[in-house]
Amino acid sequence: MQLIAQYIPFASPFSIPIVAIIAVFTWMIISSIVATVQGIVKHRNEVELKQSMVDRGMTAEEIERVVQATSLDDSEEQA
Repeated sequence: MQLIAQYIPFASPFSIPIVAIIAVFTWMIISSIVATVQGIVKHRNEVELKQSMVDRGMTAEEIERVVQATSLDDSEEQA
């Protein structure tokens, strides 16, 4: 152990659990950031889709039908 401690100054019996705990919390933070960004991008894409349909002159009923169909597709993908 002293040979390792000579090259790695922070080597101790507690270093592996500490690194594991830090890694878990880092993973949790990164995954929550990714999920938030995915939600923002999805919402922005839906708004752009609706705006493009309005620009094309689609009626509210047609837009509603398309939005409901895409939301059903999304729920099937998540399952």
